[in-house]
Amino acid sequence: MTNLMELMKTSAYAPLNARTIDYPATSPSHASMLSGYCMEDHGVIYNRFFMYMGYSKGMDVFNLAHDAGMKTVMIVSKEKLRQLAEPETTDVFEVAYGEPAIERTVLPQIEAGFDLMFIHFAGGDNRGHKYGWMSGEYLKVLREGDEVLGNIIQTLKDEGMYDSTFILVTADHGGHDRNHIGLLIEDYRIPWIAHGPGIVPQELSLQIYTMDTAATVAYALGLPLPEDLDGIPVYQAFGETQIRTHEKYPCKY
Repeated sequence: MTNLMELMKTSAYAPLNARTIDYPATSPSHASMLSGYCMEDHGVIYNRFFMYMGYSKGMDVFNLAHDAGMKTVMIVSKEKLRQLAEPETTDVFEVAYGEPAIERTVLPQIEAGFDLMFIHFAGGDNRGHKYGWMSGEYLKVLREGDEVLGNIIQTLKDEGMYDSTFILVTADHGGHDRNHIGLLIEDYRIPWIAHGPGIVPQELSLQIYTMDTAATVAYALGLPLPEDLDGIPVYQAFGETQIRTHEKYPCKY
């Protein structure tokens, strides 16, 4: 993944010790990533599209950005991720299946302008379940996604937006064999790479959880942080004193 590795050279990153929630499934993990809350607090305790269950609870990062008058965009590769944010908080919501479709959908949104954009790649998860994590087909789709990332970065540069754009690359879970149901530590390990304005390139030493992603994005955008967040901004990534760290895993389960 040459584009991602090049991005890491000027990023603050966790060397494969960031972790997701104790139920490493797609919907609950993504809800924690975007809301900053543990699963028992955001309420997405299922991994299917149950509309009657409502949306992720709490003030997720899309709520915060929309309330601040920002243009919000969500591009996903799985329809069930609609439940991560209420429709009224996303100015643009599109479902794009496959890496080529993601690129065709994302690049025009960059050119149109945005303030907050979430881009979801499902290829690794889909290929992992079908062929196995770290299989040849799995690695192939990661390379395809990396090519899309490179084109996203180039479009940001062409539009004069790259230097002013905060980019955070992470995942909802890891995986082994053909699943990620929490049997091995590989199911919980996730990448966490922050790049952009204010970021001090470094290997981060503190324990990062997926709930910290929403808190860090909100901090980078200058948005108010809800007092009841389970996640905390990774101040260290900005070269600042880490005001608070996780003394233990912040979720109950």
